Amino acid sequence: MRLVTIVVALALAGCATPHAFTPRLAEPRLAVVDEGNLTQAQRDMLASRSSLNIYRTLAHHVDLYNRWSPLGQFLLNGSSIPPRHREMAMLRMGWLCQSPYEWSQHARIAKASAGMTEAEIRAIAIGPDAPAWSATDRAVLRMADELRYEAMISDATWAELRRTYSDQQVMELFYTSAQYQLVSMALNTLGVQIEPQAVDFMPTDLPPPRTATRPTSPRLATPRVAPIPPAAWTPEQRAMITPQLRPNGEALNLYTTLLNHPKLYGPRARFGSYLQRDSLLDPETRELLIMRTAHNIRASYEWSHHAESAKKAGLSDAQIAAIATGPSAASWSAKQRAVLTAADELRREAFISDASWAELSKYYGMKERIEIVYTVGGYTMTGLAINSLGIQTEPGYPAMPS
Repeated sequence: MRLVTIVVALALAGCATPHAFTPRLAEPRLAVVDEGNLTQAQRDMLASRSSLNIYRTLAHHVDLYNRWSPLGQFLLNGSSIPPRHREMAMLRMGWLCQSPYEWSQHARIAKASAGMTEAEIRAIAIGPDAPAWSATDRAVLRMADELRYEAMISDATWAELRRTYSDQQVMELFYTSAQYQLVSMALNTLGVQIEPQAVDFMPTDLPPPRTATRPTSPRLATPRVAPIPPAAWTPEQRAMITPQLRPNGEALNLYTTLLNHPKLYGPRARFGSYLQRDSLLDPETRELLIMRTAHNIRASYEWSHHAESAKKAGLSDAQIAAIATGPSAASWSAKQRAVLTAADELRREAFISDASWAELSKYYGMKERIEIVYTVGGYTMTGLAINSLGIQTEPGYPAMPS
């Protein structure tokens, strides 16, 4: 198992391009839980999952896992997307993030649940231009590429996906890709190792993908999926959105748009409310991560709404402006710089480097460092939805710096 990870790392390290990935960890940063010394909450979490290292690692933070897991379970087991395209979206994002563990698990699942062949799975790494894909197959893979690099789905890809899938199903597809970008960030950063019994491994003989930079594509000036006005809410939708209403009763466009998919709304809201209100991170750290992520993926709606939260967390107008500059701005403390650097590294290659992890460990415990990864991954997911659905910022909110 370690040999395979080392081989992947050496292959990546030997890539002499300016966009080479940092070698992935050959040892875990966080050991799996000791199954002879579990809390009751950990025993409950691992009752049917104890054989996989991802769960035995995340069992160190059961509260976060329990609030995030319903979203993952819906996308994996409750979505209306056929297993073939679900797994293609997951595997392509795992490849783009260079996540050996994610690839190993979902190559196995793709063969078992979707009947995909070894050749097809390898072609996922080659990408949407590989021969023999159908038009919809190609659009699913292109969607993952666009979400990773441009942080939104293009008009052409959206139109192609809508030839096969409804708006709700396209939402499920892009949330699936976004979820597995988050998963890749966590697996890579925590150093979760492939189980010894695994037989599926990420290709090492193909050119690695490029790392991600700040997108340049234009953002939508009108919604692709219209928000649902209050007068049209069903009783179910009204009950779901009530916790997200502003103190004045205002319903924000983010939530009224996501109401278009009630089955996705609840699991997404449980995870989002943890990151926003119940996280162990102090408010300043949380807002630095969210706003830097919003700037990194050009999610202006996310930036505009969190500028208000950043002020409440104690950040000055000058500091908020400096978030757009990034960790190189002269005004940051060492702690603030470490937080912004972590957000940049997770955007660039779905991984926090050894140096940054060590710097973060001076200020944050292990659970808090896990939450740093999940906050960036979770708000990246929200930003991808904002950009792809064309959610428009309400009047009166500050604009994001270019």
